[in-house]
Amino acid sequence: MNVITRYLIREHHIPLTATIIRKFSQQLETSLHQQYMIPLSYLNIYRTRKEFKLMKSIQHRLKKGNYILRETDKSGIFHIGNSVDYEKKAEAYRQKTGAYNELDSNPLWSVFDKVILLLNDLRLKKYILSWHLDKMMPKRNKVQLAYLYFIPKPHKAGTRLRPIVSSMNMPTTGISRFLDKLIRPIFDKHARSTTFID
Repeated sequence: MNVITRYLIREHHIPLTATIIRKFSQQLETSLHQQYMIPLSYLNIYRTRKEFKLMKSIQHRLKKGNYILRETDKSGIFHIGNSVDYEKKAEAYRQKTGAYNELDSNPLWSVFDKVILLLNDLRLKKYILSWHLDKMMPKRNKVQLAYLYFIPKPHKAGTRLRPIVSSMNMPTTGISRFLDKLIRPIFDKHARSTTFID
């Protein structure tokens, strides 16, 4: 509770003696008590155990049968397929396009260090301001190498795979987001005559 109170004081400048803090504290305490201290009903305990056993059974069967469970590209339904077939289709796609190579080593930290070095160099030379640096600087605990994965399309014959490249947490993501915010209004202004909404 002290953490929340300190946050409210620091971020929202609410005085410690404000009645809203006392009311909030009481409501939060009541809510937590109801949620976690009151014993579950027999029906909820039974349902929880049954669902847990079902989940473990599905996991065991998927592993034993060499199957793979993936969310599909439409409607958020799940598709169960043979993992060997899935790997063959993924490899065939990589061979056909020639656009992706499997890496022998992980270059993430090398890329991360280069991005930090370049951003700090830009700041040192006063090409960017400190708040620009803060916006573009990657966070060590959040960065991730881009990766390729596939989503099955079971509504198509032969269950094709849709390739997806996830690069949401690359070391360069902050730079691209920052530049997008700067450039997007200019682009939209000049491309307005060719823009259409479907």
